Amino acid sequence: MKTPRTLFFLFLSLLTLASCSDDADAPEFALLAYSPETGAPGTEVTLTGSGFPSDPSEVSVTIGGVAAPVVSVSETRIVVSVPAGAASGEIRVTANGVTRTSSGGFTVLSQLVAETFSNLEAPQTGSQGEPEGGPFTKFSFATGQVTESETEWDIAFRGTTLAVNGGAPTGTADEPERNGNGGAAIQDGTFAEITSAEGLTFAQDAPGAYAIPTGSGNGWYNYNPATFTINPIPGKILVFRTHDGRYAKVEILSYYRDAPAQPDPFTDESRVYTFRYVYNPNQGEMTLAQ
Repeated sequence: MKTPRTLFFLFLSLLTLASCSDDADAPEFALLAYSPETGAPGTEVTLTGSGFPSDPSEVSVTIGGVAAPVVSVSETRIVVSVPAGAASGEIRVTANGVTRTSSGGFTVLSQLVAETFSNLEAPQTGSQGEPEGGPFTKFSFATGQVTESETEWDIAFRGTTLAVNGGAPTGTADEPERNGNGGAAIQDGTFAEITSAEGLTFAQDAPGAYAIPTGSGNGWYNYNPATFTINPIPGKILVFRTHDGRYAKVEILSYYRDAPAQPDPFTDESRVYTFRYVYNPNQGEMTLAQ
């Protein structure tokens, strides 16, 4: 006759055997690689390996500890989307009770900033034969605002002149102190076509010359003597390296308050900029595609 103690150990042994049998029957899978290794929320990441389940409901993936939506699965590929709120960290795949962890970490990038800034005032004194003067209006891509900071600025406006926070004084009156590594490059194309700062040569302000050349037809604008108006040159996109080594593209839309379609120099206030920009806040990342 078996005692209760004997029956208990017999039951425990059978349970252990069943558990071992289940584990042995569970199909294994391998996580070999993933691409890309960086991306902002919404970016699709492809995980490659072998033995993945074919049913998405049987797979769970986390990036930096945050659940990532599964887009599609096959025996050798899992596609997931970087979730909102994800932090940089390991990628973990769980299926059939087994978890595999990536050999390296995934870097979650901040979203690109795409904005339009209206009515930035850039007054100046002098001109028309008189020396130009007056303080520049400084702008920061990081904050998306005009700034009074002596250091945390990227581009500065005065009349039709644009300065960058990088290089050396040009020798004009009242120009801001440059203490960053900013620069500028002028590109031909539409705003959408300029998708990266990679490979560009960035000029800096220097004695006697601005990184963005001044004068009609030389930089960003044309002056029309028949209508006495200043208008942006179509297809001229300004790409900036910011004072702290990040990147942005800018299209100047208007030089007049409220950006009238047909500015009247006698009634529309000038030296008031409207421009749109895309700013990449990620250090070392050059993409400018929206």
